[in-house]
Amino acid sequence: MRLFLLIAGFLLMSSQGAAQRVKGKVYEEKGGFELKHLPMPGAHVRLLGSESITVTDAFGVFELDGVQMGDTIEASMVGYEPSGWVWEGRGFVELVLRPGVALEAAEVVAEQRATSLSLMSPLNVQTLNRAELVKAACCNLSEAFETNASVDASFTDAITGTRQIKMLGLDGKYTQLMVDNMPGPRGLSVVQGLLLIPGDWVQSIAISKGAGTVSSGYESITGQINVALKNPTNADPFHANVYLNGAGRWEWNHVSTHQVSRRWRTALLSHALLNQRVNDRNGDGFLDTPLQRHVILRNEWKFTGDRGIRGEYALSGATTQLVSGQTTPFSEAPWNQLPTWMDQRTFSEGSWVATSLIDRLEATAKTGFVFPAAEWRSIGTQLSALRHASRHNMGGNAYDGVEQMFRANVLYAGRIGNSNHRFTTGGSWVFNSFDESADWNDTTSVSWNRVERVPGAYFEYTLNDEARWNVVAGVRYDRHNLYGGFFSPRFHARFSLSEHVSLKASAGRGMRVPNPLMEQLGPWASRRVWWTWDRESDERVPLQGLNIRPEVASNFGLNASARFKLNHRESSLSIDAYWTEFEERLVVDYDFGTDAVLVYNLVGTSRSRTAQVEWDWSMHRRFDVRMAYRYVDAVTDRIQPEARRDPFVSKHRGFAQLSYGSRVRENGSQWRADATVQWIGAQRLPSTANNPEPFRRPDEAPDFAQLNLQVSRDFSSRASWYVGVENLTNVRQDRPIIGAGGVADEDFQRYFDASLVYGPIFGRMVYSGFRWKVS
Repeated sequence: MRLFLLIAGFLLMSSQGAAQRVKGKVYEEKGGFELKHLPMPGAHVRLLGSESITVTDAFGVFELDGVQMGDTIEASMVGYEPSGWVWEGRGFVELVLRPGVALEAAEVVAEQRATSLSLMSPLNVQTLNRAELVKAACCNLSEAFETNASVDASFTDAITGTRQIKMLGLDGKYTQLMVDNMPGPRGLSVVQGLLLIPGDWVQSIAISKGAGTVSSGYESITGQINVALKNPTNADPFHANVYLNGAGRWEWNHVSTHQVSRRWRTALLSHALLNQRVNDRNGDGFLDTPLQRHVILRNEWKFTGDRGIRGEYALSGATTQLVSGQTTPFSEAPWNQLPTWMDQRTFSEGSWVATSLIDRLEATAKTGFVFPAAEWRSIGTQLSALRHASRHNMGGNAYDGVEQMFRANVLYAGRIGNSNHRFTTGGSWVFNSFDESADWNDTTSVSWNRVERVPGAYFEYTLNDEARWNVVAGVRYDRHNLYGGFFSPRFHARFSLSEHVSLKASAGRGMRVPNPLMEQLGPWASRRVWWTWDRESDERVPLQGLNIRPEVASNFGLNASARFKLNHRESSLSIDAYWTEFEERLVVDYDFGTDAVLVYNLVGTSRSRTAQVEWDWSMHRRFDVRMAYRYVDAVTDRIQPEARRDPFVSKHRGFAQLSYGSRVRENGSQWRADATVQWIGAQRLPSTANNPEPFRRPDEAPDFAQLNLQVSRDFSSRASWYVGVENLTNVRQDRPIIGAGGVADEDFQRYFDASLVYGPIFGRMVYSGFRWKVS
């Protein structure tokens, strides 16, 4: 027995004394409330007392030969304290380098613009960062563009308070919305889905005009808006925001990050909204702002592997409840007694009430691999799945819709010869099912069900000559199971006249399948009944007979951007023009009659032409100014020839913003103030000439201007308070609801219409909030 133990001990010591190859990783330590360890490439790793030395790769990983038990492994890099480790036989070694004091520290101060426009990218992209987003309340994505001149936000009706966006003179449904480069609000959520992205969760917004890149899909027509959310790597360890406005709306927003292990990090995000106050400032008997309850949650995980593997995985859920309409029932039943889902006819007899419920669950997964020996080569997958359910009842007009979607996208990126010639190729597969039913006061009903299966493939080439040229050219082909094949080429080019002047051109083609019942919320808040047009009999017929075809359009654009010094201060100028021409379009026509909304496929031509000039100037170290003007010419051939000009689109629009920031103190304290003026020119309104005089409205809405003002006080780099006023001049649309009165009134039954909204309803809105964080 003793002999056996001696032999075993000898063998054990022999094995431990043998030289081995050791793998490990070197990290850079970032300080703060919660330490972050980031991989450090280029660090030297050596075995003390020997000549064995190596350098970490792009992911901080190293391999060292000739290591024996008890040897010391040391990592070093200029500007950091050396870190040593006595090897005890572990298979994987982790070394952390901390900033050293061998070199004198130098403070580098740089001013980051709130909005940035790249002169080098061939795409006409404007990026809004957190400094721009906090200039307004920005409670959700539909309200995040109040300080931007390229994207408009307007109300869909005078009842629900829902906002929709427009770009290049066309509704937001023609702009592809992305969240972290994954599909965002679309399908049944293309309008109300904007409410489900809290503004305080947003890290930055990239607005790209013109047809987007082919790797993102075929649905981009007028542009792409990519919303980058706060995530486990860019968010503070803890951030919270409490908000209250003059309409009685409370909001809570929270983001926190947590280091779970060496490879895993997670972020938790929460949002809650509550509004219980009854508001009727214009005295028309209808709520100016809806009563609401929202709860939105998100959990995201990020994986960082040792050899080029990266992963981002997120799960989001949202539930919203909205009640609006006449004020009468809300004095009879307090909010906390209202049932979760209400039928207007059983909730309160003799009152017009609108109710809305949205439930949404979404999961996304992004996994990528960068080849260690060729960092320019990578492969990745993008998976997303969602279930979106919407239920609405507006005065007896009932809608119930469920959408289920799954999308898979595989990308491979590489180069041809050298880094000046790159390419991205891949394939995608989209599954989309829609189950919709609608009923208009028990007089007309429709039921639509469809399942879409769309496989596709794409190839995109990038020529990158930073001195002069930059070209992105791509093509994709998708095969729709219901509508056949679709070919969508895209082209973007940039040519630099000098270091500070760039010219850009773009062209592309896009396609989308419309969902008219949820893309046009306005008619639901009216007595209008939905119809379609039968060309053979030349008369309107029930909507059930509508033959929906995909909407197809081409977009062409030019842009000139320049940066220069004005009075020794930074300034920039951007001028662009875009033309969107439809081959196929689903027309929603309000002009056929005040009792109907007509939906039919395009019978002629439809186009939108826009031109915009935007000037940005840091006129003083404390003051920045931005001014813009946009012209829009949007027309569509309709059954009524005189109604060719698109409604609710102003030809002329002006924008001006003045921002002030005091000197930042050592503790991060600062005063900031921002004033934004938007001038909205005259808009054509759908005709109400068939109504009696008291129920008519002008055929053109007057122009008006809105002034928003916000003052912020940063007490430190961690806490800030803000107070603001939206619509300071108290501009309000006169008589926004036609036929407002009692439900039993004959006039109300015949002429009620809350869909002809072109301006503010609530008037002046005061708000305040407090933000704090732990960094």
